[in-house]
Amino acid sequence: MTVNNIATPEGQVSRSCEEGPMAGDSLVFFDETTDIEALVAEAKRQMRRLSPNDVELTAAAQAREGEVWSPQLLPYEEWVSERAGEASASTEMLEGQEIGLIYTGAYSMGGISDEELNSVLERAMAGSHLARPESSAVLAPRLNGASGDELSIRDVVSVREDEGGYALSGFDLKSLARATGADDDLVVVLPAFVGDVPIVRITAEAFARRYVQGVGVRALIVPDTVACIDADAFSAVSAGHIHLGSGVERMGDMPCDLAGVSPRLGRRAYSVDPDNAHYSSSDGNLLTKDGAKLLFIAPPYASDFVIPAGVREIGSVALCTGCEPPRIVRCPETLDRVAARGWDDAVWICSPASRVGIALTARGVRLASDGVVQSDDCFYDFNDEGALLVAGPAAPKSISKRFAEAAAARHAGMADQSPSAAIKQAVPPARTMLSLPNEVCGRPLVRIGVRALPFAPETVVFPDTVRTIERDNACKGTKRLVLPEGLESIGAHSFCSRAFDGAVVIPKSVRFVGEGCFEYAVCKLAHTGSTVHISADQLLSCFCESGEDGVPFNYARYDELLFSGKNLPDRLGALISRVADPHRAPDEVRSALVERLRERGSDARKRVAQNGDRDEVAALLAAGFIDDATFDEQIELLRSCNRADCVLFLMEEHRRSNAAASRPSSSSRARFAL
Repeated sequence: MTVNNIATPEGQVSRSCEEGPMAGDSLVFFDETTDIEALVAEAKRQMRRLSPNDVELTAAAQAREGEVWSPQLLPYEEWVSERAGEASASTEMLEGQEIGLIYTGAYSMGGISDEELNSVLERAMAGSHLARPESSAVLAPRLNGASGDELSIRDVVSVREDEGGYALSGFDLKSLARATGADDDLVVVLPAFVGDVPIVRITAEAFARRYVQGVGVRALIVPDTVACIDADAFSAVSAGHIHLGSGVERMGDMPCDLAGVSPRLGRRAYSVDPDNAHYSSSDGNLLTKDGAKLLFIAPPYASDFVIPAGVREIGSVALCTGCEPPRIVRCPETLDRVAARGWDDAVWICSPASRVGIALTARGVRLASDGVVQSDDCFYDFNDEGALLVAGPAAPKSISKRFAEAAAARHAGMADQSPSAAIKQAVPPARTMLSLPNEVCGRPLVRIGVRALPFAPETVVFPDTVRTIERDNACKGTKRLVLPEGLESIGAHSFCSRAFDGAVVIPKSVRFVGEGCFEYAVCKLAHTGSTVHISADQLLSCFCESGEDGVPFNYARYDELLFSGKNLPDRLGALISRVADPHRAPDEVRSALVERLRERGSDARKRVAQNGDRDEVAALLAAGFIDDATFDEQIELLRSCNRADCVLFLMEEHRRSNAAASRPSSSSRARFAL
């Protein structure tokens, strides 16, 4: 039997649909109009049966009694050379030997001809011990189209022995699609029997990417005989609808990446036979039979998404990637557990005291009540204290993400423009400033919630009503930060932008700064006027809860950090600032700091001339870093940088010191001394 007997060309399919039976007993056929329910009903009525002589059958390996054994591939050369009764390795490559990743990468970008691809492969494999002269000649026909129409079922469908029947281990959808004459809007009806033996399992490798790349499936129908579907079996298939038969008892995790398949998917939905005792479906979602566990949520997703009532658990792969996630997720009261993490950046509407609320809070998910309001692309909630910022503006799309989306859209036929041209197009300007309001709905804004601002515009201004900033407000992308007087607490791992322009002023009212804050930044403590340089190592954080003097900074630990120099953004600048403002530094520590600074004297004097001010120069002079030996060099550097105020100050101090040294002694002994 040839492929033409099991895959019907488009014209024949159209006539069959008009007559009633849909494409006879074909495994794959083109149909873009017939209702999915009608296709499923017809497939159930006429289940596909293959002859044992027409499929490649692999006997299941058996271990001897008492032996622990697992099958292994032979060494590469032996595996290639040993295949009894078939063409040698010099003329044919075995299944699984295709360089799938190379072809997948080349084809997914689009715009490359077969000749260019083969040329690239030959150059890439030249000189490699894996290079084979026949690689390009053999792989290209397998991926780009076999010669002739006499491709048998044995070449496209393979099964192996399994407990209770057969397992479908290979289904070459690309070859079947070529025989059909279409590569999109295909209906795939999987075989139910080989002879009289049922197919009871679909293996993880049955729909390997090399079998399905570039083929769009409108509906994939699993027969009633199948009881087990291995994890990831359908993950590489560009299937818009998957139907599970009545016999499916167990299905492994089936993650779905809409942008990771070819052609790119816009949606995916599941349906389940009503007689199935283990699974059910609703609005394209896949659930357990009792509706308690949500295994798959059908995309695309609304910006304000409502989880179906009665759901108690959301599975680990229930959420699709490659599409826009919702901004708000509304939970039913029954929800206890969310294993999936794809929507952790959304705002979840649920009680913080509930079981699911406690778990979500522990992993940093933003929670809100039903009273949440949206204003200026920010979400606010309310409590007894006032208003709370739950989530700030969404992060803009990066260039790499825009490039990936454009490449996927082009490959899927959704756009003709190249990715390089797409990212050069003008886009709406990104928001450059976030100035939070003093009041929201008449209530003062007093708190910034956990992870409310993981990303933020270049400039962020907090109002003077804010008293607490909770943990994990990293504000990635922020360059200028204005913290108000009246702020009392800053939670751990906040303001880790690493891109601040200049020093960030920490108000005198702040009494607590958590660990890991202001990573790799320069901060000015209004409490003492000190300028401190923060390490990139969060284990070396010097911030703390304020002591009796109200300063939330451990200067003793900071001095140790300066001596070690670990992970400081600017150790020289940190030493200069510490010597110039030796708050809490004992005399011996201050002397040691001056000695460390003298070790880099030339660089330090240049830095003072470029960035220092009059007060800093005065402090360095008082500390002894600028002395008679270095006075001339320092004043010349200041003059070259046009620091007239610093030059005048040093000249005046030099004049005063010389005048004091040359003042005549008032004692009569000294006046009459020889």
